[in-house]
Amino acid sequence: MNIYSVPDLYDAIHKDSSFDIQLLKTIAKSRSGSVLELASGTGRLTKCILDLGLDYTGLELSKQFIEVAKKRHVGQARFVLGDMCDFKLNMKYNFIFIGFNSFLHNLTLIDARNCLRCVYDHLEDKGKFLVSIFIPDPDFLFREPNTFYPATSFFQYKDSQCRIMESNEYDDKTQINKLTWYLEKNGEIMSDEYHYSMRMYYPHEMDILLVESGFHIEEKIGDYDGSPMDAESGMQIYICSKD
Repeated sequence: MNIYSVPDLYDAIHKDSSFDIQLLKTIAKSRSGSVLELASGTGRLTKCILDLGLDYTGLELSKQFIEVAKKRHVGQARFVLGDMCDFKLNMKYNFIFIGFNSFLHNLTLIDARNCLRCVYDHLEDKGKFLVSIFIPDPDFLFREPNTFYPATSFFQYKDSQCRIMESNEYDDKTQINKLTWYLEKNGEIMSDEYHYSMRMYYPHEMDILLVESGFHIEEKIGDYDGSPMDAESGMQIYICSKD
């Protein structure tokens, strides 16, 4: 089963997630006009953009997620069903962002380049682009196979105390990490499996991809507290403009 086909579980997992909102608002509030979020999910970040008085469009590949987002923000925002590596919206935006790790769903360099080309084509000349992903961590990628590890803290789901347990298989040639999630419900792991894959991008790869796509990297941030990216950082957050 695809985790992105189960919006109620996804929302339960992320119900209290706010770690990225302040940084996003700090950058977005300096913008005016229209904002585009790629891989917008069920609209978790939509409200923080709307609260700034900005026009919001979310592009999302999951039909189930789009339906939830539209109901959540009726008449306030625009949601479009589409693929972040191949879209044409016939307008440009002053701020485009790809939230926490969503860029990693571009499983090939071709997909990544196509995504960044689409971003570039939809960004106004003086617009800003933000993309936020993990820095690959060998301790995470090369964990013991066929072993369950906690992927989330505990959360409430269908009147039960739950958390997500996961296992993974990493291919260091393709740099693709295949993850399987299991729902632990009241201490018991359920039989349903939720599969998804992410490609790891190292900082030097992101530098090359962004510059080759025509972007000027204005700032590299290593965490959502705004600290600069360095050798100890767990995140790579890029703020870019058109070169």
